[in-house]
Amino acid sequence: MRQAFAIPAFRRLFVALAATMVADSVLLLSFGIMTKELTGSSGAAGMALFWVVAPSLVAPLLGWVVDQVPRRRFLLTAYPLAAASLVPLVWVHDATQVGIVYAVAFAYGIALVMLPGAVTGLLKLIVSPDQLVHANAATSTFREGLRLFGPLLGAAMYAAWGVGSVLLLVAAAYLVAIAAVITLRITGDVVSPPELRFGSELVAGIVHLYRDRLLWWPTCAVAGCLFAFGFLESLVYAITDAFDRPATFVGVIVSVQGIGALAGGLLSNRVVTWLGHVRAIALALALFAVSIAVMAVAPNMTVVVAAAIPIGFGLPVLIVAINTLVQVRTPNRLMGRVSTTFSALIGTPQVLSIAIGAGLVAAVDYHILLSGMAALLVILSVSLGVWASIQTRPSTPITTHPIGASST
Repeated sequence: MRQAFAIPAFRRLFVALAATMVADSVLLLSFGIMTKELTGSSGAAGMALFWVVAPSLVAPLLGWVVDQVPRRRFLLTAYPLAAASLVPLVWVHDATQVGIVYAVAFAYGIALVMLPGAVTGLLKLIVSPDQLVHANAATSTFREGLRLFGPLLGAAMYAAWGVGSVLLLVAAAYLVAIAAVITLRITGDVVSPPELRFGSELVAGIVHLYRDRLLWWPTCAVAGCLFAFGFLESLVYAITDAFDRPATFVGVIVSVQGIGALAGGLLSNRVVTWLGHVRAIALALALFAVSIAVMAVAPNMTVVVAAAIPIGFGLPVLIVAINTLVQVRTPNRLMGRVSTTFSALIGTPQVLSIAIGAGLVAAVDYHILLSGMAALLVILSVSLGVWASIQTRPSTPITTHPIGASST
């Protein structure tokens, strides 16, 4: 990771990323907690995240917009808009206004879909391909390390001073991000002229992902993983109810998960370099399966909390592996569309499972749902591991069919 921090422009971009990660860490859990306290419903709380990820359904269009603006200029416009979209939360006081929470979650979700495309495009201009894994490991380590205190901080601030205090912290974080990007000077941050007709340009991201076998099948596996995880957004509140814990205890579970996440972040570049991108993803899926299986049979909350640690370790490994794979194999001119299309492909199953889980959590015992999640993750892990072994045999070379210009 030190190789990436030796690059001055990366250090500035990292400050902006770190600030927005702090904002996301304290904020996203607040949507669910706020909804749970307003309505008393675990399903309604899970639906709060549904609206956060729902914009991924139109990600290709959002990605096309990102690719029409220089990356730095886009961030300087999008950061203030993302922060401003949260203001209506201060007007929410009872269950009849939960629709405002969902609307704000949806608006913030749009930012969460679009911003990574611009950031990734800048990252490819700043960092050489052989250093991308180190840059991704650095950002992932910080993100996952936030799990140690970010959710707890957000939950504690919400409980002590209300949502207004959380919004003030988020606003301060975005001001730091804006200041960091303003100081960023970089060459090559220009919009490439279109190479295809509008319709083809709009779907160029999905076509690129589909034609590259080394991207497509790992993407499908990650999508399946997030489909399983979508159920957890509602189930986690059912688990806290089952052990007589308040909704804010979810912050404790997520924070303990951060212990594993910090270790995974620190080791992720080594794991990915050692195993390769695809096998590293398979390993992460196996860790998730173990955690979910333990949660399904946990006799008390202590075991549930401890079972979150392997999930934490696997998350940064998964993120670094798949993000680096996408970045290395994607031309910069397509980065916005590929990034947002990738978000759509993995986010759509999650949207569906969150919606399904919000309904099932009241009718099906959470032990059964967790067992089903664990079984799906085992299948995905084994299948992807076998596929990776086949692809790396000398007799079956991997081919790719990129669109447009070669990677910069």
